[in-house]
Amino acid sequence: MTASESKREAIEVAARPLRELLREEHDEIAAAQRALRQAEKAHDRAIELAQRQLRAARTAEPLAAYGLEVILYADRLSTAGGTHELTPDISAWIEDSPVAGRLHRHVLTLKVEGPTWRREVTFPRRDERKMRRLAAEIEAAARNAETIRRAARAEADQAELDLAGAWADRRAVEETRALIHRLSELVHDDEDVIDVAPGISAGHDGVLVATDRRLLFISVRRTLSFPYEQVSSVGVKGKWFGARLALKTTGGDGVISGIVPGHAAEIADLIRSRIPGETAAA
Repeated sequence: MTASESKREAIEVAARPLRELLREEHDEIAAAQRALRQAEKAHDRAIELAQRQLRAARTAEPLAAYGLEVILYADRLSTAGGTHELTPDISAWIEDSPVAGRLHRHVLTLKVEGPTWRREVTFPRRDERKMRRLAAEIEAAARNAETIRRAARAEADQAELDLAGAWADRRAVEETRALIHRLSELVHDDEDVIDVAPGISAGHDGVLVATDRRLLFISVRRTLSFPYEQVSSVGVKGKWFGARLALKTTGGDGVISGIVPGHAAEIADLIRSRIPGETAAA
């Protein structure tokens, strides 16, 4: 989801309670702010989840271990002598060697060998079954390591994308809250906000606001006001990539784009119903 899409979704969150409160004596702007605060909390939870998923993707749990001497991960082997990336040419086996000069005495050793390194860990006979299993697991992990690495990278990449998306959604809510706060400063005490929709004007993402007196467009760097008594006609154009609301006023033309077609038609009908004297042409 792009930053623009995140902001549009946040604006729709703010607009929902306005439609529910049209026939009630409530503060519509306060309702929008409450909806955004709830969305903000939801996005905070999404960020926490994405962060946990990213940590899990980057920090795999061990597959097997023998104390701290040998720790096997899906893509690497950690030993007292260092950490080695697993590759298909790694081999691991158990060697049972007699002790020189000691009759019936043997030393059991786990030997792991890579292209340029070799590690040995001796162990008591009671651990033989465990160590043979560990040797087999090391060789199996080495054969599958590259596949596991690709999957882990894809998982980490997706977790990073999810986290970036969650932060974008959170920032969009913050920006929308700021725009709704500006709206509260722009409307008069006896002016009712009727509907809100995301829109674009001259490349600026913002909020399209229909009140009982005028149509407002509010963005971070751009504010437009179209009093209904100055509007001579309003039309809705476009369909597939978002509708455009085209206004003709005594002060010039105005175009707000990027509106959901059905919503644009509703706002256009609202404007027509408020134009004094006669219904504006579609």
